[in-house]
Amino acid sequence: MSADAAAFKRAMRHVPTGVTVVTTTKAGEPRGMTVNAFASVSADPPTILICVNREARSYLFIASSRVFCVNVLAGEQRELAERFSGRVRERQFEGVDYRIDATGAPVLGGAVAHFDCELAEEHHAGSHSIMIGRVLACDARTGSPLGYFNGGFHDFHIHMEDPR
Repeated sequence: MSADAAAFKRAMRHVPTGVTVVTTTKAGEPRGMTVNAFASVSADPPTILICVNREARSYLFIASSRVFCVNVLAGEQRELAERFSGRVRERQFEGVDYRIDATGAPVLGGAVAHFDCELAEEHHAGSHSIMIGRVLACDARTGSPLGYFNGGFHDFHIHMEDPR
């Protein structure tokens, strides 16, 4: 027996999450999607996980290229969150500031942190895949993260000291 899907969605609206854009590349074409299901798995070795809907076009890019980068968005990057949540389907990176790190996946300019990963494992759960990535490179800067709560984006107004 499972909970009612509508009740589950209503309850999940009350769980604040960070907002990330997961990027990848395949045959030189960059792709990205907004994802809020992201977590640390292990520090030894450095490993993270993301949950991705297998219907998403970017899922196929990650599954075939076997690389992805999790970009933790800053409070002022709501436009990027919306852009990569499906608003822009073609030429997603046109006019977007990014650079490349270890895997070739785009690292978005202005993100408060990034985790550049090689896909280590994939597990199916319902409509989604849990993708476990071995972190090959990462970095962070000071800044307030973008959050998602009750169906909307919010600057969490959390300022950390310089992580270096």
